[in-house]
Formats: sequence, C-alpha cells, structure tokens
Amino acid sequence: MGKIATKYLIPELAGARLTHKLCSHVADAFVSKYGKFAGWAQTLLFIAELPSQKKIIPPEFWATEENQDANIKASTTDAKGSSKVIAP
Repeated sequence: MGKIATKYLIPELAGARLTHKLCSHVADAFVSKYGKFAGWAQTLLFIAELPSQKKIIPPEFWATEENQDANIKASTTDAKGSSKVIAP
C-alpha cells in the first residue's frame, strides 16, 4: 500500500517507514482522491502493478508522467491536430 500511495498520490513520502500514523495519512489520501471508491482504487492500482497484469495492460494506461502528458494531449487534440475543449 505504501509503494502504491507514493507512486500515485503522495510521492514525498517515498522511502518513509510505514507507521500507523502514515497508514492513516495514506488512507486519507486515497479517500480524498477517490472518495467512496478508495478501496476499489487501491485494489486496482495494486493489481495493475503485478507483473502478470502489466503484460496485458496497454502502455497508454501505465501511470507515468510522460504517459499522463501524452494522454492529456491526445484527449485535447482531434484527429486533425486541432485543440478542442473538454468540459470537466
């Protein structure tokens, strides 16, 4: 849980020892970001990190800054390369 949280939510805690207080902070971070789906999110992020699953998950879904930037650009640009506005 700690590695997933530092990778996706709170990178500033990388390398920190997982204490009871830190576990509470991680749980709060998941709830803050995913709300009532925090448990599902944690489970899916964990499963996505398993080597057997990485083989079947398309690279565009991997959570890296480069992929996130590319996905954002792709979602805001149409096939002709024109920018489009996406409503939140």
